[in-house]
Amino acid sequence: MKIFAASLIIILLLLPLAAESQGVSPSPPKATPSPSGGSSGGDPSSTSSSRRVVQLDLDSMIGNMERWKQNDPAKFERLKNLLHIPFVPPKEYKTPTVLIWYPSGKGEITRNEKLDIYAYVKNDNPMEVRSDVYLALEVKGPDDEEYIRIGGQRIILANQYDEKTNATLRDWSGITPFSDSQEVGAATFRIWFNDMHKTYFTDTMYAKPYQQDEYYSLLELDLVNSPPEVDEESIRVTPLRARYNDPIRYEARFFDTDGDMINVLLHILDDQDRQIRNLTQIVTPGTNVTFIASQYGLFGEEDAGKNFSYFYSFDDGLDGNSTGIHSGPSLIPSPKIFVSDPQAVPADENRFWWQNYRFSLQVKNPEVNNLRIDLYTSTPSHPNRYQETRVIGASEEAQEVVFEIAPFFVSDADQSFEYYFRYSATDQNSREGTEILSGGRINPKIVKYPIYSAVMIANILAVLLAALVGGIVIERRFYR
Repeated sequence: MKIFAASLIIILLLLPLAAESQGVSPSPPKATPSPSGGSSGGDPSSTSSSRRVVQLDLDSMIGNMERWKQNDPAKFERLKNLLHIPFVPPKEYKTPTVLIWYPSGKGEITRNEKLDIYAYVKNDNPMEVRSDVYLALEVKGPDDEEYIRIGGQRIILANQYDEKTNATLRDWSGITPFSDSQEVGAATFRIWFNDMHKTYFTDTMYAKPYQQDEYYSLLELDLVNSPPEVDEESIRVTPLRARYNDPIRYEARFFDTDGDMINVLLHILDDQDRQIRNLTQIVTPGTNVTFIASQYGLFGEEDAGKNFSYFYSFDDGLDGNSTGIHSGPSLIPSPKIFVSDPQAVPADENRFWWQNYRFSLQVKNPEVNNLRIDLYTSTPSHPNRYQETRVIGASEEAQEVVFEIAPFFVSDADQSFEYYFRYSATDQNSREGTEILSGGRINPKIVKYPIYSAVMIANILAVLLAALVGGIVIERRFYR
């Protein structure tokens, strides 16, 4: 077979010469410097000889083979097989020893944990017998059916071994092969290598699995996961009472001891605890997640006046949990009325407790029929006391609502008083009542009439007469 291959090579080399004899003219060679310093390009006989040498170089042979590869690929492959002479290692050649070195020794790992795994290679062959060794780390995770290659290929040249131990290392440092894993469980590593003679796998090349100290033919680890957690004190919605288009903020903080990204889902519930909307964010553990209602269009004008609640569910792709239900926000109803100019005017400037006061309020009520307006007063003796109610109808024009009453008692004398109005619709300030307003101080005078008035004289005479009559009755009955 070797004789046939050699003959075939000679035939291939002679093909260009046969082409030349049939009139094919090769391109002229470049002039080459002669030993005397001149050029050999001036001698015709020398030129003819040089042309033959050029046609015998590898360029012509490669060109012919490329044409055969395109025109007749089947025969080209057959030619390759005929010319291939496999390398047979010397009898004294020994397959290098290849093991996994795992100095960490940690049996449980997480998806985002960075691993440092090494290939330990010992090659006891003499330098002239050694060949290059190609290595690759392969792993099979809990959700993999076959081994997959990770971290790229490593190469050891024949002269890259320690002179004393004939050993060396190649590393795959800081790898995270399971960052996208959707399962936990057993994870196995092995090394693929080729010494230019044969391909091996460390998990099958030895008669039985090898493990000593930190060296393995097959490294088996356990992929585990810790579920994410929430900081309960960080859960809040602000403000709790707001307009539907205010920048309402939902906030919380989540943690994951494994460092996994956390998928956070915010569930919005109505007043019947039914889910009406939900939002999702993927966050880094330890950072705040914030949902701003106005950015997501959570609420509209039709939601004004309604109460809502919410809760979070969260997971890291493997394990998850959820929070309890939290109240908020309560959305303020849209304004229905416009109020202004609240007043409290006493009947005269003396401000006695028995006098009438005129309380009034300007109200524009374009759409609410039977709008109820209540008046309250407050003194230290009678705090937050309801006085009276007025009911008005809808009108495009502002209406003055008036309360003419005597609101105080004798015990309120010499005390300051306050007043406020409450109404059955929402005003322009998204409130259902005015602020508490100061009304001033009540006169300290307690007795309603002066001493010289007819009423006072009549009262005194009545008291004296009653005393006189009583004395006479007692004397006649007991001292007769």
